[in-house]
Amino acid sequence: MLGAFGVRGEVRIRLETDVLANLEAGRRVYVGPNRDATEVEAFHPGIKPRLKLRGVQTREEARDLRGAEIAVPLDEAAPLPDGSYYGVELIGVRVETDSGEPIGTVREVLFTGSNDVYLVRGPDGEVLVPAIPDVVQAFDPERRVLTIEMIEGLR
Repeated sequence: MLGAFGVRGEVRIRLETDVLANLEAGRRVYVGPNRDATEVEAFHPGIKPRLKLRGVQTREEARDLRGAEIAVPLDEAAPLPDGSYYGVELIGVRVETDSGEPIGTVREVLFTGSNDVYLVRGPDGEVLVPAIPDVVQAFDPERRVLTIEMIEGLR
């Protein structure tokens, strides 16, 4: 998400990814509700990460982008190591316990800062599943099933 503006046409961003390769200089990103394609000229990570986008030269042009989303389509995203997945790949995945009990379907991935949380909707309502090794046991991408260990407090 694009935030406040800088003096050189840079914009501060709120990162919702830990795959910073998708924001490297030269990468194509899509901005705003129309998903306008543009190129990253520079990326400055850190406490207050900033992007310089091609065509954004002034403070006013940067200000006009406030609140806009930046997206990278999955087919253009940097490859991940085996066994790692982008959050968007988990949307629609069935969730079941390690004993085979169906819980529901992943509807949203929430980025909390410390770990992702999967919003799962099922017949018994919504369940927030922390994406941590103690809970997430396995993901079968072929079957599109996420297996979790049901710990106290999930229901």
